Amino acid sequence: MAEETKFDIAVIGGGPAGLSAALTGRIRNKRIALFEHLDFSQKLQKAHLVDNYLGLPAVTGKGLMQHFSGHALAHEPVLIKEKVLNVFPGEALFTLLTPKTTYEAKAVIFATGVVSTLLFEGERDLLGRGVSYCATCDGRMFEGRDVAVISYTQEGENETAFLGEICRNVYFLPQYKGDFSHLRSPVKVLTAKPKAITGDGQVEKLVTDKEELKVHGVFIMRQSDPVENLLPGLELDGEVIKVYRDLSTNIPGVFAAGDCTGKPWQIAKATGEGLVAVLSAITYIDKQVK
Repeated sequence: MAEETKFDIAVIGGGPAGLSAALTGRIRNKRIALFEHLDFSQKLQKAHLVDNYLGLPAVTGKGLMQHFSGHALAHEPVLIKEKVLNVFPGEALFTLLTPKTTYEAKAVIFATGVVSTLLFEGERDLLGRGVSYCATCDGRMFEGRDVAVISYTQEGENETAFLGEICRNVYFLPQYKGDFSHLRSPVKVLTAKPKAITGDGQVEKLVTDKEELKVHGVFIMRQSDPVENLLPGLELDGEVIKVYRDLSTNIPGVFAAGDCTGKPWQIAKATGEGLVAVLSAITYIDKQVK
């Protein structure tokens, strides 16, 4: 059976907001793509105890996430375990690019959470000029050259191993604790804190708290990437997505819900916004048909 690639609504993010949107979208009989490349909300799963979610007192974060994901997935949205790299608006459809393929949707809901780390100095200016968020996509451009990988998730280890097969030197800077003995030469694991990415129109160095690394490329692996890089032109309010009462954005057909729309960063707020966003997306789609 051919892989399904066309949907009514694409939901980017599998936290409480994204799962809420996917659930209601399926109940309303829409074709829903749920993009979640990690194991749902890792931030919520790390919560020792959640005691302010109505109806489920004194539940662990992991237990609550199991309730959410089990309920939503039982209604069979299409779960796509791929990271969305870019969203491109079209006349009638949005195109979503992942490292593996492209998908299309009539509306898009961002439920990406918040980027837990600030952008590095030079990151935005050198994006596409040596800075990348996907080794699978861009790694071949650095074949035989020197690169660095800054990783906040274990997913970055697989990307680093791939780069180790094609690059001359790979400096791996994990920003978490773990066993990295499986990463073989030419990968060098460094315990350093990245500070800045420098270069005159192209990446030349990664500056850390210990040294300056001469590299041609820097790959940054976060749980979620800055939303303005996913969809250029998306209006922000500071560091979060600017939304209206119906959770629409400045781009028709694009909606946002959950932590990516700002405080309060609470589970109940996220699930409620997921509901509102998908109902607004359905209204938008129905109007386009008329």
